[in-house]
Amino acid sequence: IVGVICYRRRRRRRGVTDRTGHYQMGQTMKVYIDPFTYEDPNEAVREFAKEIDASFVKIEEVIGAGEFGEVCRGRLRIPGRKENYVAIKTLKGGYTEKQRRDFLSEASIMGQFQHPNIIHLEGVITTSCPVMILTEFMENGALDSFLRMNDGQFTPIQLVGMLRGIASGVKYLSDMS
Repeated sequence: IVGVICYRRRRRRRGVTDRTGHYQMGQTMKVYIDPFTYEDPNEAVREFAKEIDASFVKIEEVIGAGEFGEVCRGRLRIPGRKENYVAIKTLKGGYTEKQRRDFLSEASIMGQFQHPNIIHLEGVITTSCPVMILTEFMENGALDSFLRMNDGQFTPIQLVGMLRGIASGVKYLSDMS
């Protein structure tokens, strides 16, 4: 009995390969796969992100600009699911192939993360223009901006809670590499 337990523990620590050939640590943790290892960025996106029909998305307002184009707030309504707000990153027209690859790689990276303290990728729109990345919408914006705007308004307990959340997210990312 002791031998069987030791064998199972050792096998769990070594990891297993899932059906797509990717290494998994234990039973739930996947190792990060660099999307730039794929020759075709579309292949990486198909593996790590869900394609969303453009008719399910309604852009409401521009809330900023990113490296590749505008960032908007919008709504995502997938039939059979509750409508929710999303942040929409768009790829501006006239992009180069490198810009498109980098943009899609961002979605492929985000699509590998499943943690409550890491922004969740809802999906991508790659079959129509503009190409879009849809993520959960953070009502309070970026954490650094939120903390600056509310400087001095948090109790030490609240700050420690935020730090624990940040540390948990960073540990998750570190464990994936």
